[in-house]
Amino acid sequence: MKRWLALSCIAVALPAHAQQSDATDGLGSVAAENPFGRDRNTSVLERNHPEYTPQPARIGALEVLPRVAIGAGYDDNIYAQPSGREIGDAYVRIRPRVSVTRPSETLRLNLSGELDLLRYADRTTENATQYNLGASANYTISRDNRLNLSLAHGRFLQERVSPDSPEQVIRPVRFTVTEGTAAYTRSFNRLRLQGIGSIERRDYRDEVNTLGDVVDQDFRDRTTYTGTGIGEYALNPSVALFIAGSYNVRDYRTRLGPVPARSSTGWELAAGSSFELGRKMRGSLRAGYLQQDYDDPFFQDVSGFLIRGELAYFLSSLVTITGAVDRSVSETGIIGATAYLKTTSSLRADYELLRSLILSAGAELEKRDFSGIERDDDRWTLRTSATYSVNHRLQLRADVQRRTQSSSGLNAGRNFADNRISVGVTFLGL
Repeated sequence: MKRWLALSCIAVALPAHAQQSDATDGLGSVAAENPFGRDRNTSVLERNHPEYTPQPARIGALEVLPRVAIGAGYDDNIYAQPSGREIGDAYVRIRPRVSVTRPSETLRLNLSGELDLLRYADRTTENATQYNLGASANYTISRDNRLNLSLAHGRFLQERVSPDSPEQVIRPVRFTVTEGTAAYTRSFNRLRLQGIGSIERRDYRDEVNTLGDVVDQDFRDRTTYTGTGIGEYALNPSVALFIAGSYNVRDYRTRLGPVPARSSTGWELAAGSSFELGRKMRGSLRAGYLQQDYDDPFFQDVSGFLIRGELAYFLSSLVTITGAVDRSVSETGIIGATAYLKTTSSLRADYELLRSLILSAGAELEKRDFSGIERDDDRWTLRTSATYSVNHRLQLRADVQRRTQSSSGLNAGRNFADNRISVGVTFLGL
């Protein structure tokens, strides 16, 4: 049977709903989905160590895996204010999560739920109670046909460091996200076709400013419909070419007032390749064009060059260096702005110092080019972390993060620096 490359033809990149990352976060994986397995080019984060892998409890045909992450830290600029106006505070964060899976070679079902409790020592208005519920079904119809379905619903708080966060509100903006995705994949020997449809509904809650006035956020409520088609052809076991196109409809609620609704339609078209170069490198890269057309002439259409991809370099069996780039049109909560072109570039190194100890360091640059107003943002995030696995039920983590923003233009936003340090412990399994 033909082995396909590990190619993420379409990346469903979820936004950063929660507060800034810290020691309660998982490391994450650089791997794209690889349904046929991989026997080489395994990254540090992908490598399996059975003695440190959590074991789910088996209840009949179900596998239950609970997890509780507990962390404490200090943030020296929780309101993301310019130099001289910083206010810091200590916090505690507790994140229980449970996953229930029905394993099967033909129909794999999964339910998951996570609660995220963030509590500050003094600035209690920044306290957050967030949650996320999810369900998925992976149906292998036949060797060459697969159907994946997923649903999710959650409540989140917007980061203070976000340019869309109103500065004068007493507490962070709260919002809910409900989304569903269906993906069908059909393989014909070396050719693989995939169709993906998704719906996302966002509902923002009004907040109150320091004067007691209501700060309207309903103008940000929207439903986004996205359809994607992908065709991939494997030249050999190490190189595949693909073309991907998508079309979206962003439907905002009917709005009364001086600023109309930001309803729009958009599309992306790109071609690229996924590849493995010997035992040292693998990746996926695409380039193309994107455009977002707005229904109301008040807003300016957005278009530009599209680039998206990820490259993993295996410096040795113990060191993996990963670079990524992504350019897309993102919605904004800034009144008067249409949207912004977001270009994100990142570089991260993961070092397996010991079988039980992984050190990570990374840098990310996010450039935001706003449309409709004169503003450009450069946002840097520097992060280092260490994860020590005591055994398959216990992990210890430490995390240091620095985030800065420099904004320019007639409608420039805040310039700030924010530092966060945290430690945490994660209990896995029963």
